[in-house]
Amino acid sequence: MNCLEIQEKIIDLVIGDLTAEDELAIREHLKKCPICREEFQFISDCIQCWSIQETEMCEYYFQDTYWDNFVMSVHEKISHEKIEKRFPFHIVIPVAASALLVGVLGYYLFFKPSPRETVEQVPSYYEYDPYNEMDELSPEQTEEFIKMINQQYGE
Repeated sequence: MNCLEIQEKIIDLVIGDLTAEDELAIREHLKKCPICREEFQFISDCIQCWSIQETEMCEYYFQDTYWDNFVMSVHEKISHEKIEKRFPFHIVIPVAASALLVGVLGYYLFFKPSPRETVEQVPSYYEYDPYNEMDELSPEQTEEFIKMINQQYGE
């Protein structure tokens, strides 16, 4: 047998599920091979560790009453614990969105000025009278203005 076959059967050796022939062959191989011997030692230590049964120090009737009351004691501990409530986002978010929507619609329906109110009142071309501006100028400014117009457009 090679090491791979031996390592597959080590667990059977530890448990005791091998025939006498296989057990003898594996034990001979373990004497020769340090890797397989180390694997056998590790597996047998693990099995031994997990198979140790602790002896009960209490009497039988105590065990029955303990396990009978165990469920009730756990239930009492759970029922006395305060359940932590999460913040109700599933309620708050739709309410906030609805309030925002109502606010925006209310503004546009009731408070927003009409387009006619927001447009500046600009006099049309025909309503503009340059002579009114001339009245606001001083006599020196009026003469200078007339000279500029004459230079620009000619007399």
